[in-house]
Amino acid sequence: MRIVFALLLLGAAPFVSAAEDLSRRIVANEGWVSWQVPRVADAGDSCCHTIHGDVVSRRGCDLDGRQWNINSSTGGDAGHLVVYAHVRGGVVDKIRAFSATCPVRTAEPLRAIDGVDPAASVNWLAEHARRERGKKDDDEAIAALASHATPVAMTALRDLAAPERPEKQRQAALFWMGQARGAEGVNAVERYARDDADADIREHAVFVLSQAAEHGTYPRILAIAGSDRSAEVRGQALFWLAQMEDPRAGADIIAAIRRETDPEAREQAVFALSQLDDDEGDKALIAVIRGDFPREVKQKAVFWLGQSGSDTAIAFLDDVLK
Repeated sequence: MRIVFALLLLGAAPFVSAAEDLSRRIVANEGWVSWQVPRVADAGDSCCHTIHGDVVSRRGCDLDGRQWNINSSTGGDAGHLVVYAHVRGGVVDKIRAFSATCPVRTAEPLRAIDGVDPAASVNWLAEHARRERGKKDDDEAIAALASHATPVAMTALRDLAAPERPEKQRQAALFWMGQARGAEGVNAVERYARDDADADIREHAVFVLSQAAEHGTYPRILAIAGSDRSAEVRGQALFWLAQMEDPRAGADIIAAIRRETDPEAREQAVFALSQLDDDEGDKALIAVIRGDFPREVKQKAVFWLGQSGSDTAIAFLDDVLK
């Protein structure tokens, strides 16, 4: 057992040493420093855009600015990611990460570091996130490391999502698992959505799954909506089903209302129906009003139908009033 442990330490040592070396190189001078690593394909092409109406008028990021309209489009060559770290007083106080093809602007000199090992970059970013413990730069570091094309990134994300980590940090790690790590990340998020002891984390994981519909997450969320031990999580799962633009959502949510016993979860489910696209929400609410449901469920359906203001809703309510 001691031999195995010693071998594990020896295997980990190069990564630790490389991360420490990277840290020394980063803080060697003040200002912005950057390095480039391969970017995982599922992370997409990340850059900032200035948009007027439906027209993108400028592409590129201001490292010194505070606001970014970042668009991550998927597809095409995975390319490379550039990580930017700002050093002030020997301490990194800002982290950004954009596609290598994304132009950046800064009033300060930009110093580039060559030959950075992707695993060392991940370990350095993960350590920065652990120190920040849920602050804004924690999220930036987690987003950056999630985009690295190395298995070490997934290991780091699992560590940052562990139960002993701060809740905000866990949520960020789960979000970027689902956004950047493809099927492996989505499958990992599903396990948190099903099994985590913290209902808030399960609820957040369900939201992350709803943002990854291309990986077939709809039936997974539907299963959680029918089985989670928390009424709040069940209700939120139904809400996110309604946001996924899936033609099955209306019928599935109505079926959930029929079997649900918790009043708050039923109320959330009725609200979810009102969120369905186009005329589908109104039709689903009318089906509830006409159906064999408890009185309080029908009252909520009437309320949300009244909020719609559509021709379908007004015509139905006029008919009822007659």
